[in-house]
Amino acid sequence: MNIAHPDSFEQLESRIQQLIGMYEKERSVKEKFSKEKSELQEQLRLGQERVKILEEKYNKLKISKALIASSEDVHDAKLKVNRMVREIDKCIALLNR
Repeated sequence: MNIAHPDSFEQLESRIQQLIGMYEKERSVKEKFSKEKSELQEQLRLGQERVKILEEKYNKLKISKALIASSEDVHDAKLKVNRMVREIDKCIALLNR
């Protein structure tokens, strides 16, 4: 027959208490990491939304700049044409003398 020794019960109880302590510690760490993960996921989501908004603004800015550049080019072209027409008119006036 196995007769249980009081020391072995105390050791078993001590080991069980150690395991419970380790479990509680690990559970606490897991909860901390879970909370941190949720916070990081929220930050990522907000960052992705901000990137999307900034990309939309950038695309609108590119389009606006392209339109402005085109209108400036048209304006410059009109000024050049007007200068050339004036020069041609001067030449015609000189030829008519």
